[in-house]
Amino acid sequence: MGDLDGLSAIVTGGGTGIGLAIAKRFHEEGAFVTICGRRAHVLREAVLAIHPGGERVMPFAADITAEAEVVALVERAVENAGRLDILVNCAGPMRIHKPPEETTLAEFREAIDTNIVGAFLCCREAGRVMMRQGGGRIINLSSMSGSIVNRFVHGGSYEVSKAGMNMLTKTLAVEWARHGIRVNAIAPGYYATEPNVEYFRAHPEAASQILDLIPTGKFGQLDELARLAVFLASPKVEYMTGSIVGIDGGYTAW
Repeated sequence: MGDLDGLSAIVTGGGTGIGLAIAKRFHEEGAFVTICGRRAHVLREAVLAIHPGGERVMPFAADITAEAEVVALVERAVENAGRLDILVNCAGPMRIHKPPEETTLAEFREAIDTNIVGAFLCCREAGRVMMRQGGGRIINLSSMSGSIVNRFVHGGSYEVSKAGMNMLTKTLAVEWARHGIRVNAIAPGYYATEPNVEYFRAHPEAASQILDLIPTGKFGQLDELARLAVFLASPKVEYMTGSIVGIDGGYTAW
């Protein structure tokens, strides 16, 4: 047990990558964790990765852009754990690696709908519960791309959606401060997630170009990011709200 002993958390996008790393760490710190994603079989595998016996972890398949499914997610999490103390918005689409002039409206909307609309719906429903309880912690997984335009990568919708998530974070932090709800965001740089590892193995020249832009000279490790999430989710964090916390190896410091 640890800093989150006895607390209840929802982690969207909790079946893979950053979301799974955070869910694992929350569980290790004593939290009851509800992991959400669209694919039920991926969530089942994630439960086993978090705890082989499935103790203090529950999967819930949902599309966070569907309002009714988000309502059901929060209701089920509260029903199972008796409360909701932490929300981590980690669900997100892959970057569309196309020039803006070639990006379809559907592709643009996918990023906006997930990173802004979906995050808002999850925050709204979790916030309502947290208000009744007298407080809570919300962490939005943004990106350094919410404040910069990455080199060597086409974009548009991804950057715009993450910038919107940053402002959503600040707005809710101000609106809900009086309710004891602290809202912050994490803005990662390049991490050793499975899709990134596969891409850079297939494109070593791209990996070399990007590493040259990172002062630390390496990609981030998920465990460090997960530890930051634990800190922001902890009841010990009281005065910090509305912050966008960069963790990018110095990429944005140039």
